[in-house]
Amino acid sequence: MARLGVDATSVAPEGKGIARVQRHTVEALRQLGRHELVVFARHPDQFVAQSHKVDWRPALAWEQVGLPRAYRRHRLDALLTWSERLPLAGGGRFLVWLFEPPTHRIATNRATGAGAYQRASDLVTGALWRRSLRRAALVLTGSDATRDALDVHARTLYPGLDPRFSPGNTPAGRRYVFHIASGDPREDTDAALRAFAQLDVSVRVAGGGVGPPQPNVEYLGRVSDQELVELYRGAAAHVDTSRYEGFGYQVLEAMACGTPVVATGGTSIPEIVGDAGIVCTPAQLAEELRRVLDDDALAADLRRRGLERAAQFTWDRVASEIADAVDELVR
Repeated sequence: MARLGVDATSVAPEGKGIARVQRHTVEALRQLGRHELVVFARHPDQFVAQSHKVDWRPALAWEQVGLPRAYRRHRLDALLTWSERLPLAGGGRFLVWLFEPPTHRIATNRATGAGAYQRASDLVTGALWRRSLRRAALVLTGSDATRDALDVHARTLYPGLDPRFSPGNTPAGRRYVFHIASGDPREDTDAALRAFAQLDVSVRVAGGGVGPPQPNVEYLGRVSDQELVELYRGAAAHVDTSRYEGFGYQVLEAMACGTPVVATGGTSIPEIVGDAGIVCTPAQLAEELRRVLDDDALAADLRRRGLERAAQFTWDRVASEIADAVDELVR
């Protein structure tokens, strides 16, 4: 049985985003049981699998020195990581699962005035990431959009979905629209607010982003995971206006909860939604949203197709594809 290391150093007790991806990946691989897992984490108590505490700081030290040492010490056959900064020396078979090129993150940090530490980290990342990916044994990407943005050979691997996102008991007569905002300029909440101003419908906005006061728009702030699930389930439609997503988790979560999706984003959003939702331009958003709100048959069809689409994104599938890739590399 091959020994597979997993760099799960982003996992934290309340972590979201890539932290959840790492946690679910470890859990799915452990349940699959095809390889002996060796997990490296800053919070090893979060895992049942064999795990080792990582105390290396900063992250670059772990990536460039700690990872190759761990690879040799634990006699690994391969190691899965989500970092685009692989160790430049030390050998080993590394699988990188990349959700977006770091160029967008670096540009956003620069535009929003990130601190000195982050700017220095971005400079290192900018210098290393292309060389790093070229020495990977295999590069996986979270979407075709990310794969096509790279100049190395890569294979798309969609992540799974947290099973908490499910239809549940849908209340009758749903008449509010749901949107998630943040301080990230990529979210383009302004486009959503312009569309909402053209409609006579109640709107609930969750997340860290808060726009100007607007009739019928209620800003909820940050919500718990369970509150988020209930907001999806109770909405007549979910509106996503993100300009850039390496993987569109919000549209997938909404579809999994049985909520019609109307989205304006590019990059990965159209491929995640497929034919199970409506993808349009920001200028078309109000018109398309009005169609969903006024046409019960259309809304019902989008709910059905959304549930079918979301059901394809399972962690069992992720574990099988990673295990197959490892077997290809170590045979």
